[in-house]
Amino acid sequence: MTTLRLALVALVVALLLSAPRGARAEATSAVNLELSLVAGENKTITASDVASYSVGAGGVVDVKLTPDQRNFIVLGMRPGTTSLLLIKKNGVEVNYTITVFNRAPSSVETEVAQLLGGYTGLRLRRVGSRFFIEGGVSTDADAKRVQLIASLYPGQVESLVVVGSVGAEHTINVRVDFYFVQYDKSSNSNIGIAWPGRFGGGTVGATFDILARTGTATATVAQPLPALDLAATNGWAKVLKHSTVITTSGSEAVFENGGEQNFAVASGLTGTIQAIPYGTNVNVLPRYDAVTRDLEVKVEARVSDLTAPAGTTSLPGRKTSKVATFVHLKLGQAIVLSGIRTSSVTRSATGLPLLSEIPLLGPLFGGHTASTTEVEGAVFIIPSIVEGTRRRSFDMVGEAMKQYDDYTGDIDEAKSYEHTPPDYVKEREIKVK
Repeated sequence: MTTLRLALVALVVALLLSAPRGARAEATSAVNLELSLVAGENKTITASDVASYSVGAGGVVDVKLTPDQRNFIVLGMRPGTTSLLLIKKNGVEVNYTITVFNRAPSSVETEVAQLLGGYTGLRLRRVGSRFFIEGGVSTDADAKRVQLIASLYPGQVESLVVVGSVGAEHTINVRVDFYFVQYDKSSNSNIGIAWPGRFGGGTVGATFDILARTGTATATVAQPLPALDLAATNGWAKVLKHSTVITTSGSEAVFENGGEQNFAVASGLTGTIQAIPYGTNVNVLPRYDAVTRDLEVKVEARVSDLTAPAGTTSLPGRKTSKVATFVHLKLGQAIVLSGIRTSSVTRSATGLPLLSEIPLLGPLFGGHTASTTEVEGAVFIIPSIVEGTRRRSFDMVGEAMKQYDDYTGDIDEAKSYEHTPPDYVKEREIKVK
C-alpha cells in the first residue's frame, strides 16, 4: 500500500515538472485587489516576498520601498485611478487597483446622507468606492439640487435621480382621501314702520278694442298710509364633498367630477351661449418611502358650486374653494390643507327723512334690516397605502353591482366602495370594542 502511494506522488510531481512554464503560471492564478486612498494618505503593503513590481499611470500615487525592503509605502498624490502590479517570488501576480479620492468615502457617505435628509424616496447606494444617489423627486428644482449635491464630490458621487416615478415605486399604490367640509349659517330680520317712498301722483290708464267695441280702464292711487314691517328668517346648511384618488407612488393622478351649466346671453341683435363650469377637480402627486414610512403629497384641488343669480343678472354665480400645496407627513397622519372662517354683518335703515333718525322715536318713522352670515370650511387630506385585501377583485365588483341593482333611492345604504380610509376604519373599530 505504501509503495502505491509513493508511486502516485511521483507521478503527480513528474506531470507538474513536465508541464510548460505557461501552464505552471496559470496554475498559480493572479490575485486582484482594490486599494482606496485619500490624497495625502499613506498605506503600506508587504514586500518581503516580492520579486518585482510595476506602477501604472504616474502622478496618481508614489510607491517607495522602505530601507529594509520589507514594505512598500504607497502615497496618494492626486485624485485618480492607477494600478500596482506585484510579482512574487513564487510567481503569483497581485494586481492592486488603486483609487485616490479627495475625501474619505466614510466622510462622504455621512455628509451626503445628511444633505439628503429632507427628501422622500431617495437612496444612497455604494458600489465599490463610489456612491450613487437613486430615486425620483417631484420637481425640477429638487432634481437640480440633488445634482448640485453630487457635484460637490467629483469622482465619488453621481446622481441618478429623475423627475417623476422610478421602477421601484410602481409597486406601491397610494390612496389619498379629500374631505371638503363647509358650514353655513344665515339670519335676516326686518322690523319697523314701512313708509311708501312716494305720496300722491297715482296712475290712470285705459284700453279700447275697436272691433269688439269693448274697453277697460284702470286707476292706481298711491297708498299714503304706513305699514308694519316685521319679519325674520333663519337657516343653516352643511356641505360635505369627499374625493378619493388612487395612484402609484411618484405618478400624478387627475380627478374631475362636475359639469357645465349653459345659459343664453343676448347682446344686441346677437346671442351667445355662456358656459359656467362647476364641480370638483383634484390633481395629486404622492411619493412614499417604504423604509422611513414618510409620505410627500403635492396637491392641487378646486371645488366649485353654482349659486343663485344676484342683482339684475339672470346668470348664476359660482362659489369656489381652491388649495395648492406640497406637504410632508408620516403614514397614518391626517392634516388640514386649508381652513377658512368668515362672518359678515349687514345693517340698513329706511324711512322718512330726518324723522327716522330721531333717537328712540326713529323706529316709528322707518324700518331697520339686519343680516348675518357665517361660513366655516376646511379641506382635510388623509393618505394611506393600498394593501392586499381578503376578498378577490371580482367579488368586490360583484357586490358593487348587486348594490346597484338593489338601489331604491337611499344613497346612504348604497356602498359601492369603502368611503373612509383604512386607518380611520380600524380606529373606529378599536373605539367601538
